[in-house]
Amino acid sequence: MPSRSNGLLITGATLIDGTGAAPVPDAAVLIEGERIAYAGPAAGLGAQAARVIDARGKTIVPALIDAHNHSTFDSDMRVYLKNGVTTIRFAGLNQDAVVALRERVERGEIPGPRILSCGPMLDGFPPSYPHWAAPVRTPEEAAATARRLLVEDQVDALLVVQQITPELLRPIVAVAHEYGRPVVGQIWFTDARQAAEIGIDELDNTSRIFASRAYPPERLTSYRTVPERLALFSRGWETIDWELTRPLMEAMVAHGVSYCPTVVVHQHQAGIGLAELEADPDFRTMYGEAEHRVGPQFLDYVQGTWTEEDHRLMGVAAELRIEWMRRFHELGGRLIVGADMQFGGIMVHKELQNLRAAGLSPLEVIRAATRDTAEELGLGDHLGTVEAGKLADLLVLNRDPLQDLGAMRDIASVLKAGEIVRV
Repeated sequence: MPSRSNGLLITGATLIDGTGAAPVPDAAVLIEGERIAYAGPAAGLGAQAARVIDARGKTIVPALIDAHNHSTFDSDMRVYLKNGVTTIRFAGLNQDAVVALRERVERGEIPGPRILSCGPMLDGFPPSYPHWAAPVRTPEEAAATARRLLVEDQVDALLVVQQITPELLRPIVAVAHEYGRPVVGQIWFTDARQAAEIGIDELDNTSRIFASRAYPPERLTSYRTVPERLALFSRGWETIDWELTRPLMEAMVAHGVSYCPTVVVHQHQAGIGLAELEADPDFRTMYGEAEHRVGPQFLDYVQGTWTEEDHRLMGVAAELRIEWMRRFHELGGRLIVGADMQFGGIMVHKELQNLRAAGLSPLEVIRAATRDTAEELGLGDHLGTVEAGKLADLLVLNRDPLQDLGAMRDIASVLKAGEIVRV
């Protein structure tokens, strides 16, 4: 006779467990407390449960993770959960603001995802984003600042950005790895090959992962403002030299450096998808005037001096970066997922489509947004797959995402640590 459980049983659905394995039809997932007790064929489960969800015709997948976020609006926390994102990592922000938000979520004052943080950006002088930065000048200062962030602020990772040179990067990586923490880079004065050989763990966003004969390093680094750098970024990408770029990609693969593209934010800067975002039901109903005002203000800071040609070239750069992602994936490189912009609960799903455009199969896209991102955040033992022993962060979808990735937003239920989320 089957044993009796006090947990929650979801039965009858197709299970996509996030490992990349083939889907399991007519599956069962048994949840005891915060964790998964069983996940597999329903016929293999020898237990009954106090609560049962009949999920026939639906699909179970791991909950999504956003590895690169900045917005602390309460509304963004709700929209993340509504759209199946149960874990986020802030990539460069005032640590006090992140801790205050995390404590409010943990106390149940607002619904929100699990929150990790890289703390402020480690940058050179003058820092690109002064209000979010911890600037350093010397290797000794870099090591001391890294240690302070890890010990006193207890950040989950360190983020190095534009003006961190190889000389500054080495002590930061050494200190972070001493404490078992990863180093994430959005680097410009250090290229991907140099960073990989030094030991960086992850590169994001506008990192210099490409090479161009028309825009060599000395030209790319001769900027005075953030808009100027991003204009150089798009022009460098427009003139990418694939022969010179391949060694950078190969170094990343050889040293196990993941890439979090956040292409969606640059498509947004190019005007791609703006109308679609503004028409989105969650955008229209879950955000207020304050949230809608902050986005344009930030864009004015990062692209205030741009011409129409700069906007066009950012769109060209976005397409070439998707081609870079395709080639990196074919070499065996790991792509993970982040949005790097407000409205992340919506935009993460747009980024999934970018990974699909880069040649990943729907099954690989799901793995990238779940298992692979969880492992990159150091959470692989607890999150990212629907397996026995893992935290029960999962989605019950109304449709099959292998047929249409848009089904990842067609959600019947979101579970975070075994609890059905109410937003």
